[in-house]
Amino acid sequence: MRVRQEDKRTLQRLIKLFKPYKKNIIIIFICMLSSAVVNTLVPIISKRIVDDGLIQNNFNLLIKLVALSLLLVLIDQGIGFIETRYRVLISSIMPYELSKRAFKQTMKLKLGYFNNTNSAAIMNNINMDVGNISKIANSNLFFIVSQVFKMIGGIVGLFIIDWKLTLVVLAVLPVKYKLVKLLAKQRQKLFSEYMEANSDYSEWYGDTVAGVREVKLLGIDRLKTGEFIKKQRRLIKVDIKMNVLDKLNELSESVLFEIITGLLYILGAYMILKANFTVGGLMAFITYSVYVTTPISAILNIGYTFSDVIPSAKRFFEFLDTDREKELGKTFLDLPFESLKFENVSFQYSEENKVLKGISFEIKKGEKVAVIGSNGAGKTTLINLLLRFLEPDGGRILIDDIDIAHIRLREYRQMISVVSQNAYLFNTTVRENIIPFSKNNDIKLRMIAKKSRIEDLIEELPQKYDTFVGSNGANLSGGQRQKIAMARAIAKESKILVLDEATSNYDIESEMEMADLIVNQLEDKTVLMVTHKLPILKALDKIVFIEDGKVAALGKHEELYQNNKVYRDIINNFNQDFKEKSDTYSLSI
Repeated sequence: MRVRQEDKRTLQRLIKLFKPYKKNIIIIFICMLSSAVVNTLVPIISKRIVDDGLIQNNFNLLIKLVALSLLLVLIDQGIGFIETRYRVLISSIMPYELSKRAFKQTMKLKLGYFNNTNSAAIMNNINMDVGNISKIANSNLFFIVSQVFKMIGGIVGLFIIDWKLTLVVLAVLPVKYKLVKLLAKQRQKLFSEYMEANSDYSEWYGDTVAGVREVKLLGIDRLKTGEFIKKQRRLIKVDIKMNVLDKLNELSESVLFEIITGLLYILGAYMILKANFTVGGLMAFITYSVYVTTPISAILNIGYTFSDVIPSAKRFFEFLDTDREKELGKTFLDLPFESLKFENVSFQYSEENKVLKGISFEIKKGEKVAVIGSNGAGKTTLINLLLRFLEPDGGRILIDDIDIAHIRLREYRQMISVVSQNAYLFNTTVRENIIPFSKNNDIKLRMIAKKSRIEDLIEELPQKYDTFVGSNGANLSGGQRQKIAMARAIAKESKILVLDEATSNYDIESEMEMADLIVNQLEDKTVLMVTHKLPILKALDKIVFIEDGKVAALGKHEELYQNNKVYRDIINNFNQDFKEKSDTYSLSI
């Protein structure tokens, strides 16, 4: 019973998808009703052509009836053209609208969703579900509706000609109903299995392609090929079963139709011989029986034809209902920004995994601050809380004494530029990666390159600013990717700059340049960094040292280095390879 209720709710949501197309649907229904009336008249004309024209040798009447029949066909085709025009509009726009809703939802989902599902699986599921749901707006559905109108006219015509023969046609319906119900139930079960297998394959495929480097290094390409074959065999097996069911359904429909037609010919011929029936009447009756049996087959097959719609619709609507980031809040267009505070902030991923335990510290406007700590201390969690990818379990994060949860999300993130250790570059040019949010402006671009110290990097590239970086910057080195990401963050001109291990691929010269950049070029920016690099730490105003989820120490590098052994050990471990070299560089600060 629970499943049926779920199906009912899903069906209600599917019907709501047609609401924006109400005007089109009304026109389509008027066209279908008009077409049904015209088609109901055609067999009657055909009956008179045979009985009153051919058999009675009335050539003039025959000509008039043939002309009338042709006129009715032309009218029907014209109505069909108008109906198709409005129907195609719906069937073309609906997939676009569904895809747009899915894309907008993807952009609003919480970051944690993507940790459990890879992009290939998301895209595959959306494409499959949109394709299946769109069936409700394609020609099949409207054909069924038009055939219902046609069937009504056909039944009226059957009873007018002969009610006894009509009972023969209707007697086949229970048999057809039972057979189709059985096949539809089996197909829906198989399609659910196919969806599960396809989703599993897509997720595996995306994961394997993303890790192709490791596959090569580990030499497990044959193992992965074996997994591919296994997963594809599962899909093929289910697909074959569904195709066999489709053929069974097609055969049952053909056999039943031939049985009905054969019976009508035998019974009709018998009645003609008994002078109780006419040849034209038999031909008209068989035409009307087609009007009835074809729609009945289509109506009874609706559950079979759309057996994959409900499972796809359920998954699609579940995706649309997935928790989003909270966007509610007031808008602060002229927020001046004087300070950023973490006020007793706590966060835990689970009862056993309490990461932050009452973190409190303040960053004044223009200050350059680092958050450091050992692995697992909660540094990245702290950054994700600031970026509102996560929500604190306790405490608040404040900007100018305003809880960031009360600021509209889109506007809030405009205040912050971010460069992470694995900063993502889009598969386009260097130019479009640096300023993706504004029109290409060469003067502005060169100013940003100069400010972010990447002029030499640009000159080394084959097409300069128009060099394509490849998928996630695959054509660049790790250091080049991070420097372009840094230029992009500076180009955004935000009030707060967050750098999460943003210099992990820098050499020592680049580290020193970064320290100089932060102090001398970004003096108007408030900078919060996660870094353990000594050249940069020495240049900062303040360091927040986190240990065991708490602020263990707060102060300048020299002070913490002298007075806190744990801090000193962490810094020495991270900088042992180039500590002596870094001391030989002088900063103009």
